[in-house]
Amino acid sequence: ALPKILSQTAPAFCMGSCSFVVEKSKESTARVVVWREIGVQRSYTMESTLCGCDQGKYKGLQIGTRELEEMGAKFCVGLLHLKRMASPLEYNLPSSLDIENELIESSCKVT
Repeated sequence: ALPKILSQTAPAFCMGSCSFVVEKSKESTARVVVWREIGVQRSYTMESTLCGCDQGKYKGLQIGTRELEEMGAKFCVGLLHLKRMASPLEYNLPSSLDIENELIESSCKVT
């Protein structure tokens, strides 16, 4: 669910670039070790690029601090949305992400 949420809310996230298979070359990575040895069912690795994007809102642009901060903020909002989906009665806040997105946009502006 988290990757789907991020694909809908984070312009720098691309679901088409995701891979959820465990390849032999990835067996020593943190996400696979955490899954196998500790039993965490959904362990992810989020990767970034220093070369720039070839798709979406940032196509042809270099990734900078602002975009990385935006992705981190969108990731946190995604976790909040996921928690709300899992236990909606615990929250009296609106389920819309508009409030969170406004906070992200205002806090991620470069001054």
